[in-house]
Amino acid sequence: MTGFFEVISTSAPHIYYSALLLSPKKSLVQRLYGSQASPLVRIVQGVSTSWDPSAANRRFPNRVTVAAWSPCSRFIATAFRESCDVVVLDAMTLEKLHTMYPQDQGISWTKFIFSPDSHLLTGYSYDPGSIISWDLQTGGLISNISTHGTYACSSMTYSGCGTMLGGLFGWEIIIIYNVLSGAQIFSHLVNESVINTIWTHGKNLQFATMEPGSIAIWEVSFTLDHPPTQVSSLPTPDNFLEDGLVLLPTLLLLAFFLDKRVVVWDAQHQKTLLDSTDVKDPEMMSFSSDGHFFVCGTGTTEFHLWKKSPDGYLPHQKFISDRGSANPVVSPNGGSIISFGGLMLQLWHTKNPSTSPPSTLTPASQHTRHFLLEFSPDKSLVAFTRWLDKTVTVLDLKSGNPHLVINADIVICGIGITESRITVVGDGKIISWELPGGDYVPNAQRNIDDSVQTTTFEHPFFIEDVWASISPDSKYVAFGKTMELDEDLHIYDMQTGKKLMVTQSHGWLPGFSQGGDRVWCATTNGMVNQWAIIEGNGSNNIELEKIGEVEKQQDGFPWHSSCGYEVTDDGWIVSSKGKLLLWLPYQWRSSTKTIRKCNGKFLALLYSRLPEVVILEFEV
Repeated sequence: MTGFFEVISTSAPHIYYSALLLSPKKSLVQRLYGSQASPLVRIVQGVSTSWDPSAANRRFPNRVTVAAWSPCSRFIATAFRESCDVVVLDAMTLEKLHTMYPQDQGISWTKFIFSPDSHLLTGYSYDPGSIISWDLQTGGLISNISTHGTYACSSMTYSGCGTMLGGLFGWEIIIIYNVLSGAQIFSHLVNESVINTIWTHGKNLQFATMEPGSIAIWEVSFTLDHPPTQVSSLPTPDNFLEDGLVLLPTLLLLAFFLDKRVVVWDAQHQKTLLDSTDVKDPEMMSFSSDGHFFVCGTGTTEFHLWKKSPDGYLPHQKFISDRGSANPVVSPNGGSIISFGGLMLQLWHTKNPSTSPPSTLTPASQHTRHFLLEFSPDKSLVAFTRWLDKTVTVLDLKSGNPHLVINADIVICGIGITESRITVVGDGKIISWELPGGDYVPNAQRNIDDSVQTTTFEHPFFIEDVWASISPDSKYVAFGKTMELDEDLHIYDMQTGKKLMVTQSHGWLPGFSQGGDRVWCATTNGMVNQWAIIEGNGSNNIELEKIGEVEKQQDGFPWHSSCGYEVTDDGWIVSSKGKLLLWLPYQWRSSTKTIRKCNGKFLALLYSRLPEVVILEFEV
């Protein structure tokens, strides 16, 4: 229900057309009810074997800048860049439950907090300085407190009764407000810098300050019946740094960064629970309320989850988010994680470990590489690999089974396939193999010793950031950058390896038309630079005639079906008559349309974050 909530709530019959068809092969749902599916599309390959740990995904028109859990773990509050709106989501499905529209314009939200009973939501905006609270049951405004003239608020906490709110401003000023009236009750200047969080303990507010070799815990009532008093002192480990410090006060746990390591220190028992170098560029850290789970994000799209055991924190799962940097936050009950960055917010489950031990998971760098894929002209075979991998798989489209697996012994930046031959480009070489003839033999193996032709480029170059495209007639190979850079387009002769043409492409990811008479490159504005190939008198003489920028509608660059099928932005494959044929889960979607390739009735989805290519067959 959570995995297919979007499609079921939109079109219930797609339980049979999409949900059952796309359920994992080894899932209980597939085993019990898979025979009841009524697909309008055949999946040649690409259905996963087990449920993805990412339970839901939601894309927004603006960048997600802040997200917070409710104490009951049922709601998520979010806000966005260049938008004043505050959205509250259901934490199971990421469906919108409430949208609040502040009267003030230009608000830039930096922090949210729910009341202990999850009935009230409070948001803080530094510019202008405001603390605004709403009643989630009615959607009504409770109070709008101006903090103009004070320092930025780094932490907030509700009193146990939910009527008062404490805020930490500028790391050294604590101010208490009455949430219902908006009145300031008192403010207190702390003599030392407060560690980046304040919290509620019983009827009092607590905070921590740094001391040599220890962290002091202080307590003050929400009504300031007495000045803050020190209630305990937590010893810190040797070489302790405040870098990225996160404190879980309920269990007296400290998490911090030390020499590119992630360390969790149990101050109560004075022992290290985690000292990991597995996280590259660690940034954001979060505990569940009971300390059962601990998560650390990175400056990229990867984040790691550890689970507490008697021996400390052990690796539990490693996730790769779909867009932007990974900013993970564990739910209070530890059952889920939200990860936000870019335009995307994703929801992940924590209870079930990954199918593979964390130490054997595929490196994140491999999951971000492009897929290279080409169909044979007779539409019976498809060849694919990952960019810079060394192994090519040739799939039989009728059976969905591997027809041939080739170990090319070179890193590959381009592939091509004809009725009788498969060719790879990489490491300054062009290498070809004959395709097996006669009766179909699954999983046939080939290596470099079985190749029938090797051509060395006249002027080879570094291919780590280069994409190669082979013309359908195997006459030319074009090289361009894999990223959105204004770089030259190089064209070589396939048979001799001689460089024929260099032109300023102002684009990236080159490709050829189906007839091989045009070459193009994608541009940063969503268009295509296109040239006509004009052949001279000799085989090594060509010219390019600039056609100009055109919209991306050519068959194969990106997918534009001659049969009239379309892929909508919200994940539907629609027939020429507007019929909803198949709903694509978010893992199969991307705003980058170069991930789609079509050949007749076959559609390939080349989303780099998936473990394999997805190939669909439509009835024509």
